[in-house]
Amino acid sequence: MEWFRLTFQRLRIRFLRLAFHALYYPFAPLYDKISYYSFLGQWTKWQQTAIPRIQGKRILEVGCGTGSLLTELLQRGYKAYGVDASPRMLTQARKKVEAVGFQGRVLQAHIQHLPFPDNSFETIISTFPTNYIAELEVLNEIQRVLYPGGRLVIVDLALLKPFSLTAKVLLWLYRVVLGYDGRGGPGVRLPLAQAGLIRRDETFEDEQGEAHVIIAIKAW
Repeated sequence: MEWFRLTFQRLRIRFLRLAFHALYYPFAPLYDKISYYSFLGQWTKWQQTAIPRIQGKRILEVGCGTGSLLTELLQRGYKAYGVDASPRMLTQARKKVEAVGFQGRVLQAHIQHLPFPDNSFETIISTFPTNYIAELEVLNEIQRVLYPGGRLVIVDLALLKPFSLTAKVLLWLYRVVLGYDGRGGPGVRLPLAQAGLIRRDETFEDEQGEAHVIIAIKAW
């Protein structure tokens, strides 16, 4: 029985890694539809829980993906930029950003080496990052490009509530097949203090689900 459990766990991890890579690279054009239907339309709302927590006007979104949140920020008047490592994701992001009249706001970069000078942004946003966000090298680089007193806003976890039959079925699939129950994400173990960032945790909740938000402020 233990052998079966361990084998299943290894297969699950391998499947998740392959699925993530496929979604982020060859299947990037389908990312928006998959995230919409996988979370019954809640994904965008959870991403946007970062917006009320923004400080200032100069914003960087790290891991901007297909650019949905970045486009929303630009339309709201923020001087926002987005970076991502995936050229397929950035193709989608540029289309969205250019469709609302902006150029040069999306850059390909690894978060360990951001192409901006020190103290460039008042807020940096990261929504649903993978485990790279727990790397001290990444957090040090984020801290470098933040203004003193600036903030990193991370939406790291979210979970549907069983508000409909479809939601109940999805929750069962997440728990049994994927082993996901809304707890234990990368944000739990962030070495923020080591990077000179002061942390506080907040929660967004409504009748359809809840999201966990980390706000980390760069010390003066």
